Amino acid sequence: MQHATFLQVSVKFVDLQSPTYAKSKRICEFWLRGTGHGVLQNPQHSLAPNTTCLYHLQVGIHHRKFGIQNWAESVQGTEARSLDAINIPRRSGAFSTSPTRFKVWISVMKFELASPFGTVDDQQLQFQTKEDCSGMLRIWDGPLREVPVCKDIDCLTVDKDGHQRPMVRFGQNSTNVIARFCRGSVPRSCDHGMLNMSSSRPCTLSESFVSSSDFVTLELKTTESTVLRPLQFALKYEFVDFLQDGVPFAGEHDCNRRFSSSQIEKKGVHPVRSVRNIFLFGRGGAKHLHCIYRFEAQRGERIRLEVTRAMTGNRTCDSRVDPDTGRSYCFGDPSAKIEIFERPWHESIVFPRGCICNSTNRSFLPIVFSSTGREVEIHFSAGNMTALDDPDTLNFEATFEFIKAPVICKDVRRKNAVTGIVKLSAGEMECRNRPWLIEPSHEKYLYVRLRGLLLRKNNPAVPLEYNTSLSTVTPIRCPTKARVVITNSEGVSVTACPLPDDTSHRHVVEVFSAGWTRKHPHFGIEPSKVISVEFLQPDNGAYSFSWLELTKRPAKSFALTVAEECPFQCPDLNACVNESIWCDGIAQCPSGEDESFTHCSALLQLPAEILAGFSVLLLLLCCGLTAYLYRKIRRNCRRTSVLQTRLKSLSSMDTAVFDEKEVIC
Repeated sequence: MQHATFLQVSVKFVDLQSPTYAKSKRICEFWLRGTGHGVLQNPQHSLAPNTTCLYHLQVGIHHRKFGIQNWAESVQGTEARSLDAINIPRRSGAFSTSPTRFKVWISVMKFELASPFGTVDDQQLQFQTKEDCSGMLRIWDGPLREVPVCKDIDCLTVDKDGHQRPMVRFGQNSTNVIARFCRGSVPRSCDHGMLNMSSSRPCTLSESFVSSSDFVTLELKTTESTVLRPLQFALKYEFVDFLQDGVPFAGEHDCNRRFSSSQIEKKGVHPVRSVRNIFLFGRGGAKHLHCIYRFEAQRGERIRLEVTRAMTGNRTCDSRVDPDTGRSYCFGDPSAKIEIFERPWHESIVFPRGCICNSTNRSFLPIVFSSTGREVEIHFSAGNMTALDDPDTLNFEATFEFIKAPVICKDVRRKNAVTGIVKLSAGEMECRNRPWLIEPSHEKYLYVRLRGLLLRKNNPAVPLEYNTSLSTVTPIRCPTKARVVITNSEGVSVTACPLPDDTSHRHVVEVFSAGWTRKHPHFGIEPSKVISVEFLQPDNGAYSFSWLELTKRPAKSFALTVAEECPFQCPDLNACVNESIWCDGIAQCPSGEDESFTHCSALLQLPAEILAGFSVLLLLLCCGLTAYLYRKIRRNCRRTSVLQTRLKSLSSMDTAVFDEKEVIC
């Protein structure tokens, strides 16, 4: 009888420089240094019995040192080192850094240990009453200088009180186990990460582990050969960068950062970059991102921003600069964007000054903005993020500088009267581009009117289409390079070409406060009713704008009380106005209703009793005059008839005499 032996051999090619291949049969140890992320798998070749493999995940030495360098050292060679670790030094008492800049995030996607040789896997699981750790994976929260030798499988020890605790020191090691994987015991896993790396749901913190430092060691231990009992694992690792520029505000664990001129020792141009904490992005499990970077100048200073780089992921969007205002607008999908806001006055709201997005590398960069006030904010936001959104696909880089203001403008640019007119050409030329802030009274709205040509209107709630253009066609040619930008608190802005007050053209630009056109009640925080007016590229033209406080008319269902609650109305605005503007000699309503004769005649302003008396007297006078005229006309008619009768009689006598004479002759 002949016996045949069949040997099945599989050959796999592996990268010699990767952690899937151990060069030495005696030492199975790998070092993974850097600041990125990746996937780690078990060795693709067989391992001998009683083999221990150590995987050291450590942040690169360069980045570990760079986080504690001072400002002068960090600025030098920034281009070569990238902006990964730039931090602004602050004066004593203002310095705030995290003890550990990086932490390691581990997500185990698969751990499989085959059943003992010669048994069926289903039978083994059916009769298995305890976990099988003949092949296991342990995650250590820190470095291991030597292979650990633990008396307990979890490396636990009993303290004086009889409680078990992690053994934090044995041999040359000083760390503890944060997770252990054996057959039949999987503490946390992210199995769905194996389905599709790009489109699967991100691993959450409840499905993964985060170290307390920037060093993690993975220990893979097998007591049997992997030829007889294959052991496979796959995990994702990432070095999470917690370092942020500036100092925090509005919460220690928030990405809102503040850059104050009073806390920066060295003046000049300073870089700033977006947050790189993966847990704030889609790949880290977050759905929405919103970070505010606030820059605060001192008195007599202004802020100059330059956005040099912007990436907004796979959204079809790019930004273009408006040639009329020099500001940037977003076209396309603005769900991820970088916005510039300015607070021109102390304790006022912020107003938009630009929008930047870049997913096609067609955006106009860099974007430069110089403030007129002492506070500027960059809002970095992204919505509906997916696993494809991370710090590499959503980010920005910029520089900022606190510069000296050109001139100290002393004129008051905050107006809170019921009505008024502002001459845009008043004051010093360098002060004319400072915005005006019009503030209404409590629960009142504003109506701003400017004689000019409407160039464009931008509403942040209505995104600009990707293929549209900024060019506009006006009914007449704009005679000046000056521009007026009127903005309400919701960011709705109107760009106009101002026309002189003495122009014969009747083109008018009108803007209302936020919420004026809303028909239904607003639930939540009511938006501010203020309006900002800017005069860009000013010249000496005689331009002006006016404003008027308004209140909404009562609903039609309460029409009986309209006359009582709204005695002074502008019908063309469908609004109620203040009594003080009525008949003041200046037409405030567009139709001039407030200065019409029916409202402003002195006679019509008398009390009703006097008006009734005058009406009766006027009626009597009219009746008397009518009777007098009637009698006079009738008398004249009677005299005329008598005269005609006499003339007829005289005419007949003359005829008879002539006839007689003729007979005599």
